[in-house]
Amino acid sequence: MNGGNFPGIRTKHHVSHEWERATALRRLHQGNLRREDVCDADFLLRAAARHHGVDSPRPCPVCQAPARVTLWIFGDALGRRAGSARPPQEVAQIARELAATAGAAAQEFTVHAVEVCPTCRWNHLLETATVY
Repeated sequence: MNGGNFPGIRTKHHVSHEWERATALRRLHQGNLRREDVCDADFLLRAAARHHGVDSPRPCPVCQAPARVTLWIFGDALGRRAGSARPPQEVAQIARELAATAGAAAQEFTVHAVEVCPTCRWNHLLETATVY
């Protein structure tokens, strides 16, 4: 299986966070959340989006500027690479490397797709999945 946020990466156990995204945006537009509450991406997240992210198919829902989707990887099998942002091609390469050197369960790790607007600092987790 291959999710829209994970091109070229073999994934399973997808969890969409679109409902939470829509809820946060609805609360923002209703005045129940301040812009500062949802536009709070720190320097590291914005830098990762600029350098490792890919263009989002939709603009930022807050300011309409171009948004980026950044992949973050986590898991024991990754060693020092765990907890870092990586472009999709590199995530796919890491998965192939682990598959060649480890047993089936040992090669799995999670990937998180995060939507980031470098302009207004909007950010939201879009989807998580297991790479195998």
